Amino acid sequence: MKVLALDYDGVIVDSEMDALFVSHNAYLQLIGNNNSKVFGGEKFTFQNWADIQKKYARDIAHYRSLRPYIRAATDYGLIQKLLEEKNYISTQVEFDQYRNTVKFEFDKFYELFYRERKRLQEISFQKWLALEPAYPEIVGGIKKFVQEGVKVAVATSNLRDTIARAFLPQYYNIPIKEEDILDISFGEDKSNQIKYMNSFYGAKFAEIYFVDDQLAHLVQTRPLGINVLLAGWSYATSQQKRKANKQNIPVIEKTADFYPTIKRYMNKAENHA
Repeated sequence: MKVLALDYDGVIVDSEMDALFVSHNAYLQLIGNNNSKVFGGEKFTFQNWADIQKKYARDIAHYRSLRPYIRAATDYGLIQKLLEEKNYISTQVEFDQYRNTVKFEFDKFYELFYRERKRLQEISFQKWLALEPAYPEIVGGIKKFVQEGVKVAVATSNLRDTIARAFLPQYYNIPIKEEDILDISFGEDKSNQIKYMNSFYGAKFAEIYFVDDQLAHLVQTRPLGINVLLAGWSYATSQQKRKANKQNIPVIEKTADFYPTIKRYMNKAENHA
């Protein structure tokens, strides 16, 4: 059985603004509104969001420069702290070193992050969904693979309950069952999700194709013997793409290349079987 495992954020959807919106409000709750200067200490709302993007374009650009180094939700809190400190980081190593040495209430931020996302969804799920639009060509590619009998699953650092509704027909209409959304409950090491796919779906590791925009996750899971591909259309930096090329990890640069590239690798594996 062929299995196509996809990350959610940055692969299926562009969640950059959702994560900024949610993490900023969670960060304000964590440290107190009056203690933050980032974005003027101003809470984001659906009403002020358009003005926020214009008013704080420089801060948003800084945030975007840090987004490629995210591995899990707690890292968004670190980005808020880096914005506060006006601290620019340009490599995954620097980011990881910062994470390992900084004092930060990771567990508390994690709780606040998902509580804030749920609150926004309850106010208006449609307005929240507008913060993380799906990539149409990825959704179309998923549908093609499902029609061809490929098992498509999600390997995400997100919480399943906060994203599963987006897959429904009235929203993104993505044909992936809720039980096939494997979330952070498996741990931050996505190898656990891949191992689950191997055992639960009965797929050989060599039959699993994993697409993520975070190179570290691909490097982490590749030793299992799966096929890994870097999503180059979203947050991966040019440096990460060069590293992927050096390690013979294919980079899919455009969403239009998603389906044909993976299909080509699947066919190549079949021909060599």
